[in-house]
Amino acid sequence: MISKKNTIIICLCLFSLQSSVFADNISDIKTSLSDTIAKLIQQYEARIQTLETENAGLKQTIIDMKGSGSVMTSSVLPVRPTTDSGTSVSSTQIKTGTKYDALITSVNGQLGTILSENYLPGYSVFGLFEFIEPNVFFLSIDDGNNPEGVTAFKTKILYTYDADFHLTKIGLFDLDYASQKYRTLFWSNPYTKTTRLRVQNPLYKGKLLDATAGVGSAPTSSVVDAVVTEVTLAQIQTAYSKSKLLDALKLSDVYIAKNPNNLDVLRIRYRSYYIIGKYDDSLAEIKKIETIQGTAFERTIACDAAVIGKIAKKTDVSTYYSALCKKQ
Repeated sequence: MISKKNTIIICLCLFSLQSSVFADNISDIKTSLSDTIAKLIQQYEARIQTLETENAGLKQTIIDMKGSGSVMTSSVLPVRPTTDSGTSVSSTQIKTGTKYDALITSVNGQLGTILSENYLPGYSVFGLFEFIEPNVFFLSIDDGNNPEGVTAFKTKILYTYDADFHLTKIGLFDLDYASQKYRTLFWSNPYTKTTRLRVQNPLYKGKLLDATAGVGSAPTSSVVDAVVTEVTLAQIQTAYSKSKLLDALKLSDVYIAKNPNNLDVLRIRYRSYYIIGKYDDSLAEIKKIETIQGTAFERTIACDAAVIGKIAKKTDVSTYYSALCKKQ
């Protein structure tokens, strides 16, 4: 018969043995995790180093082209410079200059950023540059979705640039398939009668380079900019559903003048303003909804307003709507 003392000793031995095995398992797990984390860190460090090297190379290429006078393989389209009226103005042979080549290289390096900022599909590509001296150009973008027979670029963006090729957007234009004319979505086009040099992007492999359907002409006034007296809710909803936010806002400007209390339109307006980064305007539309709904103010909109206020760094607004969001 095992005595109580011996029982205790046996239990302590078993506990000691289990503790040893448990400790060994923990040690193995820690070692395995440490190895895995170390490998991940090495992989990310290698990737970061590669990206830094590529970025440095691109910057040096741009610097070299600014100072060396070298010419890249950008191709000037086989057409004469034109004004917006389509009138040829000179038959002088044009060659791409160093400044333009370096600028094209710089812009191509910003593809992802430019597409994201303008809510364009990620598979879109830059097709055509139209340069206007001394520091302006139209950038034509192909999203690959043109209907059969439409040979103009879907989107044009108007930029100015400085000596370091920092871009400032001063116009955004969208091709209306029905009229085959460009609509002004934002800002304006002050260069309707200005001669420009058309240069194909050397990276562009598409086919939208025919001198037809307005490719050689700058955007015209927007359909929405014209005198529009009747706009339907369906038109606004369609524009919003297709992520044509600037169209939706312009159409709703007309609609809201006659129907200031339409909640469906006000919802579209505050969401559109939020998406394009105009937080003050978004909050202003939400305030209109709150005024109309009173004590029945929608909780989801209050919660949205709290988030927008926080992003806009308006602490008082965020706090106010946060309370409404939690209360309801």
